[in-house]
Amino acid sequence: MKTTKYFLLVCTLQIAFFCGNAQKRVSYTHQQMGTQIGLVFYAPDSLKADSVAQLVFDRIDELNLILSDYLPQSELNRLVKKVNVNVKVSEDLFNILKLSEAINIKTNGAFDVSMGPVVALWRAARKNGVLPTDQQIEAAKNRSGFNNIRVLPNSEVTLSTSGMQLDLGGIGKGYAADEAIALLKEMGIQSALVDMGGDITVSDAPPDKAYWTLGFSYYDSKGNEIFTKIKLKNQAVATSGDLYQYFNIDGNRYSHIVDPQTGIAITNNIQVTTIAPNGAMADAYASALSVLGVEKGKFLLNYTPGLEAFMVADIPDAYQKWNTSGFLDYVIAE
Repeated sequence: MKTTKYFLLVCTLQIAFFCGNAQKRVSYTHQQMGTQIGLVFYAPDSLKADSVAQLVFDRIDELNLILSDYLPQSELNRLVKKVNVNVKVSEDLFNILKLSEAINIKTNGAFDVSMGPVVALWRAARKNGVLPTDQQIEAAKNRSGFNNIRVLPNSEVTLSTSGMQLDLGGIGKGYAADEAIALLKEMGIQSALVDMGGDITVSDAPPDKAYWTLGFSYYDSKGNEIFTKIKLKNQAVATSGDLYQYFNIDGNRYSHIVDPQTGIAITNNIQVTTIAPNGAMADAYASALSVLGVEKGKFLLNYTPGLEAFMVADIPDAYQKWNTSGFLDYVIAE
């Protein structure tokens, strides 16, 4: 089955001035964190808007230098080289690791940023078409596990195992979007949207509108692509799973997402769309629910206030589609 993953901004407002405090809609793009970032907001004039956009993208660039697992000299990669030492880290790195720790506990390990060594094996498999061996997976798991990370008071972090690699890919973009929205608010921009390659965080609704109108697609049991509009303000939406990012080896389909418990890329043909109060939460829980699957995901969602989800498991002869009742509150009826 062909698959796609995208959120479409279907708000059709034209650039215009509104009565009272006149504002106009402006939009910008920026390449960073391995994706194209979209920024939309409402500002009094284009000159100020250009300056605001530049400050937002500078902030995202700064976060990339801190959180990237690709850049050799990122703060994250400098941290993993230090073992059994209390390392003073930046406020951003401390905050994201503290949040990751809380979600790791909440999801019973389904979300785990310490799985970098295992993720690296599956990245290589996707590239060369050869599955990692059981021995390679076990060795990588021995260098992983959130129990080897201690997030201490006073912005200190200790890693207790050598050869660790932290991977913030499942939460970093959402965190960056939250920081962008916060910075915009500090500069007086109340109505904004940050699109991190399809996962979107928004603040107040556009002028003279009740909400931002967004949309997502999924496939029904007959293989038809279904587009659904949703309405959001001061919230975030994210999509994860292997319905749109996967690869095939020896006739089997594998996701880019790894199950921390088994060390194996998930094969459950799942797509999860989450709505949460902020981007980091939406991002991380979308990944965790992809690992857990529909049935275990239902249990987690019952005990996670503020989180709504739509889940599709496209398993041959066992198609499942399920959503929290609260998710329907955001769906725009056609």
